[in-house]
Amino acid sequence: MIPTQHQTPDVSDIVTRFHALHEHHHKGSPAYHRDEDLEHLRTALDGAVTLEFATLPPYLCAIWTFKDDVHPVAKSLRNIVQEEMLHMALACNMLVGIGGRPRITANVPVYPGKLPLNVHPELTVPLMGFTPEMIKVFMEIERPKHPGHHVALAAAKSIATDDPETDGDLTIGQMYEHTLRAFKRLNPKLSTDHQITGPLAWLVVKHLDDVSRAINIIMHQGEGSDGPPDTGAADLAHYYRFAEMLERKKLELDASTGRYAFKTPIDLDFARDVWPVAPVPEGGYTDAVVADPEVRRLVRGFNLTYSKLLDLLQAAWDTRGGQASFWRAIDTMFELEKFAKPLMQMPRPDGQGGYAPDFRYIPASER
Repeated sequence: MIPTQHQTPDVSDIVTRFHALHEHHHKGSPAYHRDEDLEHLRTALDGAVTLEFATLPPYLCAIWTFKDDVHPVAKSLRNIVQEEMLHMALACNMLVGIGGRPRITANVPVYPGKLPLNVHPELTVPLMGFTPEMIKVFMEIERPKHPGHHVALAAAKSIATDDPETDGDLTIGQMYEHTLRAFKRLNPKLSTDHQITGPLAWLVVKHLDDVSRAINIIMHQGEGSDGPPDTGAADLAHYYRFAEMLERKKLELDASTGRYAFKTPIDLDFARDVWPVAPVPEGGYTDAVVADPEVRRLVRGFNLTYSKLLDLLQAAWDTRGGQASFWRAIDTMFELEKFAKPLMQMPRPDGQGGYAPDFRYIPASER
């Protein structure tokens, strides 16, 4: 059964359905109707919104782990978060452009947990400090279809597959490729009524060319792109930026070979530069788990602010003129840090490190 927009979709189901719709359309079969095609496209985009958002909590935890906010690696991570916010906003704009609505507060990711859409089903994403092991998790999230094509990296080779589409392990980029094909085939009328713009959402989708541009931005900046490490804007795609952090060397174009290679060292000492932060346990830091009243205060303060952030993001695309909600959401996102950083610096009784925020959504009735 193919999921409706009110069920949790699976990326393999989405891509299989896209294949079927494309084949029936190509053969002129009446088996599928345009309304069903559009509903499936909305389902895929709604899942993409949830997936883009799910990358933010682990990436934010990595940033807040740094003792120096302006450390070059922290700045690179911050740039990745900004681009992920852009990707989420672009997916939201495409979704509302074809008559859908994102379900941000209904599909809140849970950590530790699997990625939305069952992308990379072998992967469980934790919330914890910035470590080499966590970088490998980030690289798996952002894995291109063929990562070994552009960089000889042991970690890349160990997680790459010869043909991910045949073994059920689809990359995020492959899902977007099929989404773009569906847009081109259906060429739906796009409404701008509920779309928003801003520093982290700077593209309104008015025409099919805008859709192509939006999806290409997402794929080239990260999300399993199949292109070169350089996005064309003097910037590396996310997977390769994480590879730099793992290797602790800059990935640069070697003029003598025409290929990218790890060259200039990056000054990163995990013991010196980041706070040790333990993984969040299953279920999070509830009062039943935490006895320290100050930890409880910080955890609840963080989660109340996080819940407000999600409510504002939901409101931004729910109603016409949601621009103000989006601006308030950006401001609220910065407020998370004042709870997260002191929490991460408070050692747990088991000596494994500090507490990472658990990013739990609190319903309005429980606030």
